Amino acid sequence: MKPPEKRESVYNMFTDALLYFIVMIFALLIGSFLNVLIFRLPRGESIIRPGSHCTSCNHKLMTKDLLPLFSYAWLRGRCRYCGVRISRRYPLVEILTAVFFLRVFLENGLSLETAIGCIFLSVLTVAAVSDMEKGIIPDLITCPGIIAGLFLSYFTIGIKSSLMGALAFSGLYILAAVISRGGMGGGDIKLAGLIGAFTGIQGALLVFAISALLGGIWALFLLLRRKAGPETEISFGPFLALAATMVWFYEQEIVSFYWYIIGQAY
Repeated sequence: MKPPEKRESVYNMFTDALLYFIVMIFALLIGSFLNVLIFRLPRGESIIRPGSHCTSCNHKLMTKDLLPLFSYAWLRGRCRYCGVRISRRYPLVEILTAVFFLRVFLENGLSLETAIGCIFLSVLTVAAVSDMEKGIIPDLITCPGIIAGLFLSYFTIGIKSSLMGALAFSGLYILAAVISRGGMGGGDIKLAGLIGAFTGIQGALLVFAISALLGGIWALFLLLRRKAGPETEISFGPFLALAATMVWFYEQEIVSFYWYIIGQAY
């Protein structure tokens, strides 16, 4: 018979594993819903009607066709009814959502901070993928997201910091849009306001710097590969979302690294 300490240790390992499994399943379900938003919102379609269907043959999808990740694997990435290949975006978004949610949960456990982090990262995912696919960041994602960020900031960074972050970040992009004569889209401006509402003024400034660096590197890469020219429009939403994700997870580490570099330079 195992000693009480070992029995308790085994019990804790089992409950932890079960909890992680539940979080993953929940995250995969949310990821499946995010795929619906990504496909329908940029096209101006309702997210309620019609029900889930193949976008190629319009055949109504059954429950067995809609199991996140598992249905894609079972069907080998093709529609059960017409055989058309299903976009790899669907399982990738589901996996990415599961990774994000589990990462947030491991850091904060069952808490309000976890819920807020999952909401923020879900919104960033929809905005980034929608911008990559259709060049549109839906207002139905960013506008409610700004309101949610301001409201939820009462429990995290404080309403003052949230409001300052939203106004400062969106203001910077409004200025950029004026200077570039439309080079920065309205969707980017609203997404910047949303990010500022969730991260506050310090986080917004970090996202601004990192996203500019990432976007510049990508633009240089395209120029060197001769896949873009000086007038080519580049979707900036994904860079904003990636930078915001980095700051959400590693803000203090980024700040510490920055001051370390400054200290080394002087």
